[in-house]
Amino acid sequence: MRIKDELEYVPGQIVNKVIAGNASGMVILMAFDKNAALATHTAPAVTVVQILEGECAFTIDGEERMIQAGDYLVMQPGTPHSLRAPERFKMLLTKLNA
Repeated sequence: MRIKDELEYVPGQIVNKVIAGNASGMVILMAFDKNAALATHTAPAVTVVQILEGECAFTIDGEERMIQAGDYLVMQPGTPHSLRAPERFKMLLTKLNA
């Protein structure tokens, strides 16, 4: 089974599914439809983002970068970031609590 197939796109929306979670953190599968976006926010945990399908415009500390299937990035707690979907994409988000 392929993890990206566990969640379908929904037109005009961002959808997610918690794959696993406990007091140490959680793993969340997310699907972004084309033109969907998340405004700038922070997370209180170390965060690992893995792009599973498509391409994402990911902004960290005001610097936008394009990341695509197979790419990943790691952010420290409190790092300001935002996302936008120039095309549909799926990602795996892992939050690691301190």
